[in-house]
Order: sequence, then C-alpha cells, then structure tokens
Amino acid sequence: MIQQKSDKNPASVPGILIAAPFSGSGKTTFTTGLLAALKKRTRSLYSYKCGPDYIDPMYHTRVLGIPCRNLDTWFTGEEKLKELFLHDPAEAFHVVEGVMGLYDGVAGIRPEGSSYDLARVLGLPILLVVSAKGMGSSVIALIRGFLEQDRFGLIRGIFLNQISEEMYRRLKPELEKELRVPCLGFLPGDKQLQVPGRHLGLAQPGDFAGHEAYIRHSGDAVEQALDWEKFYHIARWNELRNGDRWEEEGAEPGSAEDKADEDTPREFSGCSVAVARDPAFSFLYEDNLRELRELGIKILFFSPLSDAELPPGIDGLYLPGGYPELYAERLSENHSMLRDIREKIAKGLPTVAECGGFLYLQLKLFTPEGEGFPMAGVLPGEARKKERLVRFGYVEIEEERPTFLPEGLRLKGHEFHYYDSTENGASCTMTKPVTGRAWKGIVATETLWAGFPHIYFPAEPGFVRAWAEKMRQHERSSKV
Repeated sequence: MIQQKSDKNPASVPGILIAAPFSGSGKTTFTTGLLAALKKRTRSLYSYKCGPDYIDPMYHTRVLGIPCRNLDTWFTGEEKLKELFLHDPAEAFHVVEGVMGLYDGVAGIRPEGSSYDLARVLGLPILLVVSAKGMGSSVIALIRGFLEQDRFGLIRGIFLNQISEEMYRRLKPELEKELRVPCLGFLPGDKQLQVPGRHLGLAQPGDFAGHEAYIRHSGDAVEQALDWEKFYHIARWNELRNGDRWEEEGAEPGSAEDKADEDTPREFSGCSVAVARDPAFSFLYEDNLRELRELGIKILFFSPLSDAELPPGIDGLYLPGGYPELYAERLSENHSMLRDIREKIAKGLPTVAECGGFLYLQLKLFTPEGEGFPMAGVLPGEARKKERLVRFGYVEIEEERPTFLPEGLRLKGHEFHYYDSTENGASCTMTKPVTGRAWKGIVATETLWAGFPHIYFPAEPGFVRAWAEKMRQHERSSKV
C-alpha cells in the first residue's frame, strides 16, 4: 500500500551499503559512526537495515532522530522493494546496513534476503567492513574470496576493523596492490566501540549507561578514520556535492510530505489502533506503521508498563515484540491494563500480537531467572526461556482454514526467540523455505492473530487489509 513517490531508478540514488564477511565484524559500530559523521555533512540523510532486524535500526534512529526502515528482498521481491526504497526522497543520501555475512540469504544458501541481493537490486555500491583481528596478510586472501564471488562488481571499497595502526600501514599498500580495490581506513580494537550483548543480540540503546558516549565516540572515530574523498567517490556523492558539504534543497526528513499524507482522507479513516510501545515492546517495523497510516488508520501509542488502560475509542490493538520477560513483574503488577486488554479482546477487539506480544497474552510468563508472573490470560499457556534458540529464520504461514485471513492468503514472517509456550496454537502451518520443515502454530480467531512470527506488512498487504476490515466493522458496530 505504500506508494512509490519517485520515478527515479534506485541505481541513480546516492548511497552505500555497509556489509561484512560475517557477523561480529563491526558493521553496526561502523554504520552508527558513519551516520553520526554524515549527519554533520548532509542536510538530508536516511538509513535502512537489511533483513528482519529491530535492534540495529534503533541505533540508526537514535543517531538521526528519524525512523530507520527495513528492506528485504525475500519479503517483498524486487519491484516492491524498489518502491519502498524510493518512498524516501531520491535526492537524499541513503545508508543501508547489511545483515550477517555479505552473501548470506535465506537458509544461509539462497541469495534472497542477503545484503548482496539487496545491493544488486538497488544498484548500491558496497563498502566491506572486515575484521582483521588476529590476521596479517591472511585478510587479503579473505577479501579476495569475497571479490571473486562479486559477480556484479558491487564491492567498491574496504574498511578494516580491529587492527593496529602499525599493521594497517603495512597491509594497506599490499591489499590495494593485490586486490585493486581502495582501502578507506581502519579502526583499532577499542572497548569504547563495543556494545553489550544479550540473548537476542545487541543491547538496545538506552539499556546500557554508555550508549550516548558510544554513539558519540563511534562518530568521532569514523570521522577521523575514513578517507572521505574515496568514500564520496564510491558512494556517487561527487555529482551532488558543493564543496565539502552537500547542500540538498529537498524537504527536511519526514516532515511536510508525511503530514500531508496524514491529512488526506483514506479508505479506513475513522478507525484507530492502539500500538504498544515502551521498553518492553519495542520491536516494530517502521513500514508496518506506514502501511496502517496509508490506509487512514490512526495510530495511538500506549505503554503496557505504565498506562492504566488502553486508549479510549480504539478499533484495534497491536502488541509487537520486545522484551516483556525482562519486565514481567512490572507488567504483571499493572492489573488494570491486563484486565482492560483481556476484556476488550474477549469482546472482539481486532488484535495482532507478535512474539513478545504473544508472550504478554499468556496465562503466565517466566523471567529468564525462572520466576513466574501472571499475564493477561487471554491465552492458556505458560511461557519459559529455553537453553537455546527455539526457532530462527524465515517462515511461510498459511491458515489451516480461513479465519483471520482471506482464503488462500500465504504470509511471510520471521522468528527469532528463546522463549516457548506450552500452548503455541495450531491455527496455521509454518513452513521453512528451502528445507520445507513444517509445524503448527499461531492462535487465529475471527478477531485475534497471536503467535511467535513477526509479520512484515508490506510483504503481503492482504494481511493488514484483512485486519483493517475487522477494525472498520468494530468502529461501525461501536456507533450502533
């Protein structure tokens, strides 16, 4: 439902994709620092994350002050992905952070969903961030292998991470001579450039005391380390530059045009949805919210942690993922909110609950330490943390019989969770692409969709439209 707002070819849009040979190479730190440095140099800057990730975009958003968006070739296919990318001003500068290793896609072997496939579709040059920790000339052999796999010649530069200045000075001329690709700088190993981790990946900004210092330090480090002239060249910035600062004349990020859209009557204008957003529920795709707004649905954010009840007059409820297990006691103590949610869902409030939201609807939720707390009790299960990932990766989802969704609608989702419930539901069949492994899950009724998979709404507009129709029915019935 998000409409393309530019007829430009994505390949002509100035930008760059930051990738790496493998996870843990320093993509997030480099990208965070790059955005902080670019913010001082550009008037219009947008960021994106490849794949179904929530935490890395939080760092982008914290730096830029505007939401980071997710892009994924497996979710949407090529044409839809181009439309999503071009929703932001084509004249702006665009930074995309890759996922996992450069060529790692669906099931680790297919190109769809990989950073490389995204760069290919959008025609973006790639800056490869390579950890050289514990290596000398071996890093040249590593990079050579990635260059040999680069069928479209997209890797335009290398940036070395976790390497001493002395070793960098020795390696750089050899690397550029043998590989004929420019090396744009290096960062040494530095504890100030490390983010704490937790069971779902990196800690969220705000969850550790030094996050502001981390962002500031990473920005200063990249500002000083990066060869900006080479960066401008490979990122197609030269044709837009005015001296050392790009003076783009477009609109300020995310302002006038978005507000104009909000004021335009839409098909489901008059409907509203309450969306949980607080430290316990923070895993939200920005384009999921845009899909709702494009239909005219008003979004009302609320906090299950601190608000006493749901916003009044709502026609739908969205409980996204997050870390409810870390706030289980506080959530459980908010009796009025739990009661309000339980009663409204029982009365037919159209509700979507994903992963953390699914846990919140259980009868009981156990903390990682094993202490159990009562939750909303909409669902009969109890949820506990397991020793290892329960499920991870892309899934295709189809209802056993049409209930929440129209007949024949097949969704694409993603799972990544250590928690499991004693009652995961059996309304749908989930199937892994490539392997074909399948299992039952999700609780689907006429007005409730609750399960572990996260759904990326632009991948199948029929999902959000089916939900919106239920909201409209609720809105009309409430006026009778």
